[in-house]
Amino acid sequence: MSILQNFSAKSQPVINPLNKFFKKLQLKRCITRAGFKKKRGPSANDMIIGALSSGFIAENLHAAATSSAGNLLPVCESSMYRFMEGTNGNWEQLSLNVAHEAYKKIDSLNSNREKNRYCFVFDDSVLEYPKAKKMELCTWTFDHNEGCSVRGYSCLQMGWTDGESYIPLGSKLLASDEESEAFQKKHTQKACPDAICKTGLDKRTHVPQIRTEALERTKPELVVSWIKRATKNGFNANYVLFDSWFNYESLLKNITPLGLNIIGMLKQDHRKYYLLNNRGNATEYRTLQSIAEKMKVNSSKRKTKKINNAILFSVTVVAATANEKISEGIKLKLVFVSNRNNPDEFVVISSTDLTLSDEQIVKYYSRRWKIEVNFENQKQYLGLGSESISVKFDNLAAFANLSCVRASLLEFKRRIESDVRAIGALGKCISEQIREMPIAQSILILLASIKALPEILAKKKIITGDQVKAVRREISSLIRNWFSGLTCYVTEFISRWKKDLKDFIPAKTL
Repeated sequence: MSILQNFSAKSQPVINPLNKFFKKLQLKRCITRAGFKKKRGPSANDMIIGALSSGFIAENLHAAATSSAGNLLPVCESSMYRFMEGTNGNWEQLSLNVAHEAYKKIDSLNSNREKNRYCFVFDDSVLEYPKAKKMELCTWTFDHNEGCSVRGYSCLQMGWTDGESYIPLGSKLLASDEESEAFQKKHTQKACPDAICKTGLDKRTHVPQIRTEALERTKPELVVSWIKRATKNGFNANYVLFDSWFNYESLLKNITPLGLNIIGMLKQDHRKYYLLNNRGNATEYRTLQSIAEKMKVNSSKRKTKKINNAILFSVTVVAATANEKISEGIKLKLVFVSNRNNPDEFVVISSTDLTLSDEQIVKYYSRRWKIEVNFENQKQYLGLGSESISVKFDNLAAFANLSCVRASLLEFKRRIESDVRAIGALGKCISEQIREMPIAQSILILLASIKALPEILAKKKIITGDQVKAVRREISSLIRNWFSGLTCYVTEFISRWKKDLKDFIPAKTL
């Protein structure tokens, strides 16, 4: 294949099947607004399109550059890495800009009733790098799935959903505080003691900002600032969805002044809540387990019929610490839902919007699962945590946001085309299509070289001018026999390109 690629300059350029969607999402404008600039060589637009396409070609940039579809990349592998870790553009802003363009198109398809149900979703996932030795800001990060600490980062993502579509707004890589006493008690040494951190950073760029966020700012602080930034950039939502890790009173009090309601799951720990009676006065101070035991007794006495067997009951409480006054707390509606796997257990979903019914609260919270599916798709199909082999934090953060841009692009394509296939399968289909095109181009290049063979032999006086026609007939006969002897799969593949091959293979054979 490397010999055939030498003729790529003479062949027709490979057409990227995503180009029309780049235009619909105004990718060039999004790149410019994110501050990307290049003084020499291919433009920033070509570089980013090449980086987006590399994720569909192979599992990482190195494999994409050495594959048969490597001519989709505008420059070599090392130049692509240098561009990804450059300081001339903000990758988080690019991801937000592309997501907003997709949001505007999807928003135009929804009715006014559906627009009142938009939600922001937050969650994090661990990106593990077990063989990391010199990776910048790579720390020991606790993985709840594994139940232990691993080398890597905590990837915090924010998304927007209308119930049918999910668009990721960006990624932030966060590191643990390895200088704290609590950390040093658990770990005798750092995850990457040989890592070299950048110094003397230009504060006019986003480079020091992402490092400050990774090391110094907490997740609740990032959540509040991210919501403000998203609403400032034109996103609209009425609810914020959390899992139990984020659903704490302090964070709820910081978000509700922004005009958003929060729906999330509560941990069944030692925290207590004030129960409210029919008059709205606080009567008792109980844990969730104690509230459940009391409400089960009351519901059995009333013998009321359940509309939904999964929903046990609901109650209004005030969330406030023991040191706070009740008036300083925040009112929550708690919905107790039976655990599907164990009927004796339950989960508790809270909502700051007291006007919602129990069914509506559960329905809205079920939308949070989309971010879990999004993480799985990004890791499995779109290169999150596996695409870059660089040890530089700028490069890793850039690729984390690049996977969000790919996810936004594919979700936009699925929604606009009303495609029922999953986003992951759609990404795999595009990957196969991009890989097939350079193979077909290579076949065209090979046949063009064979077709020109008689003239080349005549110029070198290996054959006479009268023998040119006879050689052409023999070449056509050989190509016809070659094509008829192929398997059905290869014949079907080549037949898709028969418009370009009609000059080489007789029409009767095609």
